[in-house]
Amino acid sequence: MKFRRGRLYDAFFISDIHYLLNKKIKSHKHKELFQLLDHLNKKEVRFDNLYLVGDIIENWFFSADRRLQRVKGKKRFNKLFERLDRLASGNGKKYYIVGNHDTTSYLMRLTPKVEHYLIERGWIICEKAENETLIAIHGHQGQYNKFTWMGSILVLRVLHVFASAFPAMFKFSENFYHKHLNRQDPSTVEETLHYYQKLSKLTHQDKKVLISGHTHDFLCIPKMNIINTGDWVKSNSFVIQDGKKFSGIRMTARKEFKKEFVLHV
Repeated sequence: MKFRRGRLYDAFFISDIHYLLNKKIKSHKHKELFQLLDHLNKKEVRFDNLYLVGDIIENWFFSADRRLQRVKGKKRFNKLFERLDRLASGNGKKYYIVGNHDTTSYLMRLTPKVEHYLIERGWIICEKAENETLIAIHGHQGQYNKFTWMGSILVLRVLHVFASAFPAMFKFSENFYHKHLNRQDPSTVEETLHYYQKLSKLTHQDKKVLISGHTHDFLCIPKMNIINTGDWVKSNSFVIQDGKKFSGIRMTARKEFKKEFVLHV
C-alpha cells in the first residue's frame, strides 16, 4: 500500500518500541521505525489522534530518568518525539499509555522527569484511553494484578541494582524475570482467547474496539473487536484508524508497506 500525500486520518496506534534499549542487550527495529516516521512526515500524512500503546520507552534495563538528564540522552528523546509530534494534526490529542516496561514504579507511573518531558510536549499520560469507538490499553493488566505487579517490581529493582554494577547481568535479569516471575504470553489459541477475554472484561469493552500491545503479537480478532498493534522488535507494525475502519499495517521494507488486516466497526 501507499500513503497519499497530505492525507488526514483519525488515529495512529503504535506500541512496544522499547526505545533507549541497547541492541547489544536485546534486538529492536528503531532504525526502521525512524524510516516509517520520516516517510509519513515527508508525505505530510497527519493524524487527529496519536496513541502510543505502551512500552514505548525502555525503563527496565536502564533508567530512562537518568538518561533524560544527560545532553546526549535528551537528544535521543527528542529524536523520537519530535518525529511523533509532527504527525499530529493539531486538532486532536496525543496519548501516552503506560506499559509495564515504561516504569519500575509500584504505582505504575512514569518517572517524574519523563512524565514532565511528555506533558511539556502535550502528551496525555494515562493507563487507558477511551472514546465512543475504542479503548486503548497496553495489555499487561491481563497478566498482572496490583499485588503481583508490586512483587515483580520489588524483585526487578533488586536485579536492576546488580545489573547496574555488572552490565552483563541485564540479559540474565530479564530472563530470570520472565522465567520465574512473569506469566508467559499466550501461545495457543485457547490461551490467546482466554487472555483477551480477561482483558475485555477488565476494560468493560462492550461493543468498542479494544486495541492493545504487550504480547508483541500483531493480530486482529474480528469476532471480539480486538486488535494487537504488534511491536518494533520483530513485526514493524502499526494501526491506522480511518473513520470506522481500522487497518493493521506492516512495514516490509523502506517505503514499502503491507496491509495485513482491516477491521470494520
